[in-house]
Amino acid sequence: MPPTPYCPAMRLALALVLLTCLLFVRSYTVPPAPDRRGGTTVSLSLPNRPLFGSPRADCLGAAESEPVIACLVASVNRARAEGIPLLSLGFCAACYDLSQRIALIGQDEAAAKGRLAQIARFGW
Repeated sequence: MPPTPYCPAMRLALALVLLTCLLFVRSYTVPPAPDRRGGTTVSLSLPNRPLFGSPRADCLGAAESEPVIACLVASVNRARAEGIPLLSLGFCAACYDLSQRIALIGQDEAAAKGRLAQIARFGW
């Protein structure tokens, strides 16, 4: 007896379930430094940051007087605490560049690039 094909309604329902689940997939990339390995983590979490949301994006709008390193560490800790890890990969330079470009969306470019330069001094 040949297998029966799935009906179109069943395929549509499956596609909707998968798309809904994809709304909750987030990743962040931490670059390697002398005190950490770095890497890209894909996790399930609330959609409160872009798909390739970076810890740097959380810190771009902070005041100049606020220490950058504290914001970066808090952002990564928040991403780890709020999400359910699905996959941990080694450092991905393309993911890092993509997250930086996404972080600049909607920001004052000159101010954001200055803040990113400040963040880069800490190896982030």
